[in-house]
Amino acid sequence: MSLLPTRPMTRRLLTAAGVVVASCAISSPTWAATVNPAAQSRPAAATCTGAADLGFRIAKGPSSGTAGVTDYTLVFTNTSKSTCSLSGFPYISMVSKKGSQLGSAASQPRMLVIPLVTLAPGASAHSTLAYSSGKVSSASGCGPVTTAYELRAFVADQKRALYARTGLHACSRAGHVYLSVLESFRAGS
Repeated sequence: MSLLPTRPMTRRLLTAAGVVVASCAISSPTWAATVNPAAQSRPAAATCTGAADLGFRIAKGPSSGTAGVTDYTLVFTNTSKSTCSLSGFPYISMVSKKGSQLGSAASQPRMLVIPLVTLAPGASAHSTLAYSSGKVSSASGCGPVTTAYELRAFVADQKRALYARTGLHACSRAGHVYLSVLESFRAGS
């Protein structure tokens, strides 16, 4: 049995991995400016800062869903007098009337490309939340089932939350993940 030298292959793989990591390190605004010449001529919009700039609601009625899972459209509206932007995902959890978190926070997908959504005053962006009602049961180990008072959302790592009324059933203990954010912010409602 002959052993083939592995050093040259390892070096090539590490070099290729370094190129991939370096290309992924380019920030979205830098990437947008290199792809879109118009982006270079206009200043970037400030980040929407949560409760100070945004209104939050659950669109009327659930969207389509699969067995045991219901999709809800979450709408974020720029309520300020200036343009702002959103990127990434909303951080969603259910809370009690006293403001305590119920169960685990929503999971989020892993995406390599996340669009930057620019919102003029009065414009909206949306995301989709999947609610798995089958995972919310005392038998599943999520604790006593209770009714959530509100859905709580954080955007762009802000400290001030947004709230929307809901009457969905929720786990009282963390553990089971029964909420999933399905997509990053998208323009429109």
